[in-house]
Amino acid sequence: MADAVRTERVERAMELFNSGYNCAQATLCAFRDVIDADEKLLKRVASDFGGGMSGTRETCGAVTGMLMALGLIRGYDDVTDTEHKQRLYAEGRSLIEDFTAEFSTVTCAELSGNIARSFKEKPHELVGEGLFRPCTAFVAYAAALLDAHIRTTGAK
Repeated sequence: MADAVRTERVERAMELFNSGYNCAQATLCAFRDVIDADEKLLKRVASDFGGGMSGTRETCGAVTGMLMALGLIRGYDDVTDTEHKQRLYAEGRSLIEDFTAEFSTVTCAELSGNIARSFKEKPHELVGEGLFRPCTAFVAYAAALLDAHIRTTGAK
């Protein structure tokens, strides 16, 4: 994605992740400025989504954190508003497709299995030499995708 740049939100996501928060917590909390919720609550909500959801190594926590943030920013609460629901799902799918285009998968086990080999050869441009924990690049990229998306389409 050409719009993936290191913004304040990307920096915040990397800072949170590298300080010990899981990938979902770091990605979600990077958007606290546009989410009407306490950061402590956001950290608790995302706390069981790290390591591919409860450590199962399934869907990447950075991706689930990105989608949680999207839902809190643009989600619906009226079950009769099917148009809003479809629009939100389309936005989420688009973000997932962009992440997959960059890393070939959203599965934690596949991502983490490939990271050592691929990042030794070419560190991800959003992270550069700041790769303190192996999944920092995924957190940075998920945050960059959502940040670019909401900057382009609006925060609400």
